[in-house]
Amino acid sequence: MKKIFLVIIILFSLSIYSQKLIVGLYDNKPLTYIDDNQYSGFAVDLLKEIAKREHWNLEFKYDTFFNLINEIYSNKIDLIIALGKNKERENFILYPKEPFFTNWGVIYSNKKIDSILDLNNKKIAVLKGDIYNNEITNLIQKMELNVEFIEFNSYDDVLKNVYNNNCDAGVVNRIYSGNTYNLYKTPIVFSPIEVYYGFSKKTKKEIIDKIDYYLKSWKFDENSPYYTLFNKYILKDSIPNWIKNLLIFLPVIAITFFASALIYYLSFKKTLSQLIIKNTKLDEYISELSSVNEELEENYNEIENLNFKLVQLMKMISNLKISNPLDIFYQDLLRTAIILIPEADYGSIIYINSKNNKWKFLSSYGHNFELLKNIEYAAGHIPTNEKIRIINHNIVENERIEMDEKSYELLKKASKPIKQTMIYEINLNIDEWINFCLDIDVNSDKSFSDESKELLEIFGNLAKAFWIEKMAYENIKNSYTKLSNKLAFIADEYDDITGKHIYRVSKYSKFIAEKLNLDPILIDEISTYAPLHDIGKILVDKSILLKKDELSEKEWEEMKKHTIYGAKILEEDYFKTARNIALYHHEKFDGSGYPYGLKGDNIPIEAQIVALADVYDALRTDRPYKKGYSHEITVEIILKGDNRTKPEHFNPKILKIFETYHESFKNIFDSFL
Repeated sequence: MKKIFLVIIILFSLSIYSQKLIVGLYDNKPLTYIDDNQYSGFAVDLLKEIAKREHWNLEFKYDTFFNLINEIYSNKIDLIIALGKNKERENFILYPKEPFFTNWGVIYSNKKIDSILDLNNKKIAVLKGDIYNNEITNLIQKMELNVEFIEFNSYDDVLKNVYNNNCDAGVVNRIYSGNTYNLYKTPIVFSPIEVYYGFSKKTKKEIIDKIDYYLKSWKFDENSPYYTLFNKYILKDSIPNWIKNLLIFLPVIAITFFASALIYYLSFKKTLSQLIIKNTKLDEYISELSSVNEELEENYNEIENLNFKLVQLMKMISNLKISNPLDIFYQDLLRTAIILIPEADYGSIIYINSKNNKWKFLSSYGHNFELLKNIEYAAGHIPTNEKIRIINHNIVENERIEMDEKSYELLKKASKPIKQTMIYEINLNIDEWINFCLDIDVNSDKSFSDESKELLEIFGNLAKAFWIEKMAYENIKNSYTKLSNKLAFIADEYDDITGKHIYRVSKYSKFIAEKLNLDPILIDEISTYAPLHDIGKILVDKSILLKKDELSEKEWEEMKKHTIYGAKILEEDYFKTARNIALYHHEKFDGSGYPYGLKGDNIPIEAQIVALADVYDALRTDRPYKKGYSHEITVEIILKGDNRTKPEHFNPKILKIFETYHESFKNIFDSFL
């Protein structure tokens, strides 16, 4: 009886703590497939390994890809295995931070096709709902080719219809290892994407965090289930068929030969010595062939590794934007270098000014960046020429001689124990340098190779090029911003004799943007460019701007054009945020604004923010044609409305921030008195 009771308790506990997940999978071998009623594949088994450790109960549902997409959109299943990411899907699907694989599209054809231009006037089979369906469609449209796309429910149907001449070519992913019907695999590859587990919007965050945790840790451990399954499914299916067939028939060839040799030995004793020699030569040939086979396999794996590195580099370069802050760029650059250079465990990027003997850590990986940022004294070796150095001991001890005690203690506390450091000393100009440092952990048995030195040189050149372009970009932007601010100041003087309106609007706008938790880059741009909201008034007739009486209808229409004039002045790409503010800050959330009558979130958020800030300050400020209102009256007008201003004019979230923090607006206004 006690045993039965114990079993019931255990079963009850498992039912409480196990998490049930309905998992959608489709035919996409070797990532996900069904074989002998068993759900298998690299991505499937990887999920099973995680589920086993977390006690998740997985219930698999096998269907077409298109049906599974619709089911996860409607929250009928919990996740789909092997899913690319795009903006449309992110509206309905939650993705982990970590992908489990990188893949891209490839085209098979029933006739030899070697260029994407050969697809003109052809029928192309695609998987319904597949991300490569969208990618190849966009590519074809950009090249202005005439192509008919026909959708099917599986990769197998795609290739089968090409084989049956219903279509000329078909799109599948690069590693698809189902039946390819001996079709011609063209050299046309496109659109490298990262492949994820995709979760429904109802999925708990801790489940997705667990996926990220295991993927991130396993990718850095060559003995983890990730690499065991990768070798089982991906590398196995990547070996060319002719090599597999050769390996299968080699034993048969060898047995046949040795049987023949025995017969010849018994029949022709006189030729025994010659047969032995020939047999020896054949053994050598087989041994040589095995060595060649091993070399081919090693070369193929090396090519796969290089492909992975190339995709990571392409991804990082494609995300490179000159408007990005330096610290974000260098953090991404360092992270990618750590991933692609196999010996590296930690790293840092340091800016050095040799003229004033100052350091600044731009980024770090593995070390304590928060502590490193407090070190400013330029310790140790000051570069004199560009080169890559390798230090075969703890570099922290190497810096001790030149550092003050406080800086040394900070560096020692922030740094991981290091066995070897590779440093690329990069010259930016006569006094400025960047040190790109990669470190090997003290317990590692690895050392940096010549190939790793070449890779570090590539990353270092990227770091230098971005710095130079960034400095040039900032100089141009700052010059243009100063000029624009002066023009805005001149334009504002027609209304605001103190010239402080534009700066107060900047302060209000930054305050609102911070309360909305916007991206820090956008917050900075809003603060910088809010003063330019009325820059277009510089092109409006001065007599209209200075008129104290009510404007005529014709004059009012001309006045409204200051938004369009402002957009023309700020038409450069790096002034996108400034242009949006100037063009749209008189649009209203209910659609009653100008110049285009935009409504709701069709109005850029930066313009919505400045709209409220501008109205508040305009109501508070004395103008030639009116007296300014008190803070209390202004708050009542904005929250309750009057004959011109209504609460419906503003984004409800922004209005709520104003209602909650209106005293902060008053403090900002008073600080300029």
